[in-house]
Amino acid sequence: MESKATWGARGPRTIRTATRRSLVALGLALGVATMLSSCFLPTARPRAAEPPAEPGISREAAGELLNAVPGLRLSSVGSHISGLSTEAVVEVYIDDEAAILAPGVLDYVLRVGWATEVSNEPNQISLTVRHNGTTLDLQDEGNAIAGVDQPATSGLYSVHLNPAEYLGDWPGAVPTPPTPPAV
Repeated sequence: MESKATWGARGPRTIRTATRRSLVALGLALGVATMLSSCFLPTARPRAAEPPAEPGISREAAGELLNAVPGLRLSSVGSHISGLSTEAVVEVYIDDEAAILAPGVLDYVLRVGWATEVSNEPNQISLTVRHNGTTLDLQDEGNAIAGVDQPATSGLYSVHLNPAEYLGDWPGAVPTPPTPPAV
């Protein structure tokens, strides 16, 4: 029996056709594999072992700085994300209202909160100061420091600044602790 393959210049056409189809399929497979693998290639994202690209301090360091201020204790800095907005959140407990109202202390607390590295860049900051189970209302004092006129949040925060423009770029520089008043 005779084969139905016809001979071309280099061999049977059926073999050339099959080879051509195999090469096209291999090329497509390699192209798709390359496309898919490029989605998973590492990019220039910072890694956990690398230092942050911007200046700032850790949450732990921020808590230590705030707790070093006479009259402040159990201080913490974190963040809250709501939709597309991120808020730096500072919480401080005090034994005496005079501690937070001492010259420079409120501004220092807000600036330490703004200098703290959190997961996303915040565009606002809130401070909660608790004294004997009550949240103090310090919005007027915060407004005076920031040069703004924002309404109080009645019981929710002591100070809430949105936007926090007076604090500058985030993360801010670590501020110098306030000088305690002479006694």
